[in-house]
Amino acid sequence: MTGIQLLMLCFSTAVSALLLISGGYKVIRNFIAAKFESAVTAKAANIESSKD
Repeated sequence: MTGIQLLMLCFSTAVSALLLISGGYKVIRNFIAAKFESAVTAKAANIESSKD
């Protein structure tokens, strides 16, 4: 590994750790949960409309 690659690896690791520590994990988790809920709601609506 060259010095620049090692520097980029350390930088990206540090940024990722700071993002998770600063609460970015909650934002990402809430975003995924909202997308999942909207997909479930849309699927339920499709099932209901196909029954009629």
